[in-house]
Amino acid sequence: MPFIDGDGNLLRTVELGQVPIMAPTFQLRKRIGYYAPRPGPVPPEAEITWAPAHVPSDHPDSTDRTDLASVPAIFWSLIASYGRQTAPAVIHDSECARVQASQRTGEYTAAQALEERARIDRAFRLGLRELGVAPFRAWVMWTFVSFERYAKHSVVKLVGLVLLAALGLALVAGAPVALGLGAPWWAVLLMLVAPLGTSAIAGSRWQLLVWASYAGALLLPVAVLQVAAYLPYAAIENVVWFLVDWLPHRKGSPVVGPVDVKNIRRT
Repeated sequence: MPFIDGDGNLLRTVELGQVPIMAPTFQLRKRIGYYAPRPGPVPPEAEITWAPAHVPSDHPDSTDRTDLASVPAIFWSLIASYGRQTAPAVIHDSECARVQASQRTGEYTAAQALEERARIDRAFRLGLRELGVAPFRAWVMWTFVSFERYAKHSVVKLVGLVLLAALGLALVAGAPVALGLGAPWWAVLLMLVAPLGTSAIAGSRWQLLVWASYAGALLLPVAVLQVAAYLPYAAIENVVWFLVDWLPHRKGSPVVGPVDVKNIRRT
């Protein structure tokens, strides 16, 4: 039972509070922990990775809240922000915040922060699999958080990895097009195999580029269809909002004053 509650028992519930009420962010009410699968009893507390409970607040800052799995809303039908991935995502957010704070205070150098994040990201992937997330989805989620690792701790390396990943994705996605245009089979095969070579340039990060190239090519048409389906709906939603709900306040629930609890009729 790698995921445990604060008392060291099998984790059966993740207690979250949505804060603020109009934002897709949450605070963890009770701490949860994770440890790598191992035989025998629960290891000592020092060997467990804990996501501590957040400090209750109506407007918590980015270090005292979680957005669960950081998936843009437009793609929630493909990978939801919550579900089996909730516990791994909460612990991952907590650990990432810890690493960023350690780098700001000088406890970690950028290189040490990257190394620690690589370990945390791998634990995230293993945790997803422990809770039954499908292998393909778990690796795709790991791919995204791995790129985010470099965005937070080494923009220079991020640019190099993104360029290599874009090249690999373009080669794989372009292979069927080249075949349709009459390219010889060996050229198409070369396009499909080439990303393995470009991934090798990244050394120990080759897995990241392999997944970005091949999984990215598979997901690209799905993502395009998702965006094409969502944008017309979003346009209609905004037009109706301006035509119907034209009250002078931002989108969301109407802004009202304090509620007089005593005068609320009980039903």
